[in-house]
Amino acid sequence: MLESGFRAAHEPERAELLDAVVAFDASRIDSAEFDRYLRRRDGRLGLEFDSSWANYFIMERLATLFPDAKFIQLIRDCYTWVESVINHLITRTIPADVQSYLDWWFEPSKYPYQRSDRGLEEIGVYSLDCFVTRWSIHAEGPPQVIPPDRLMTIRTSEIRTSAQRLADFLGTSGDLINTTQSHRNKGETVRPLLGLVDKAYLDDTVARICRESMKRYFPELRNSDDTSLAR
Repeated sequence: MLESGFRAAHEPERAELLDAVVAFDASRIDSAEFDRYLRRRDGRLGLEFDSSWANYFIMERLATLFPDAKFIQLIRDCYTWVESVINHLITRTIPADVQSYLDWWFEPSKYPYQRSDRGLEEIGVYSLDCFVTRWSIHAEGPPQVIPPDRLMTIRTSEIRTSAQRLADFLGTSGDLINTTQSHRNKGETVRPLLGLVDKAYLDDTVARICRESMKRYFPELRNSDDTSLAR
């Protein structure tokens, strides 16, 4: 959306960044070394816009190191996010660096399969508790560490109609934002979520883990009946 008018990149140096995040988490590098790496990386890439899911894990450091930086949080509802991630995992070749990172990130040992997770277990993805917990943590993370005047939250489904909002937030012209490029990496739903888990189990899990977050970001979605889940 921004590459025609800005120096923009999608997931630049992802593998190296993920390695650094894990090394810092494991105390193999200290905070000073981690910050030096992030500063050097920023200087080397010279980007005006860096779009990457990996930035979630360094957003607090980025907000501190680059006080003029602004952040855009994309969010979709928990139900369709889980379905999308599952289908992404089972229909694409996941790079080794990403797969090992996902296991570190999702911490599946903390969320063992339940009897109702049998469909998920059979296709080799994480438990429903695992996915829903991660969504909740990520939905609430940015507002906790990024000042409100430097953070904009946009629903993924509304990106195409948000050019002017984005432009106003970034202090630029809406003409420089190409909304026709808003969803180039759209995946295919080959395994509908409701074909893998029972509807009641899904609704109960979402209500138990992220009811308040869903109310805050998607108040019109009372349960899976109100979503666009593939059926």
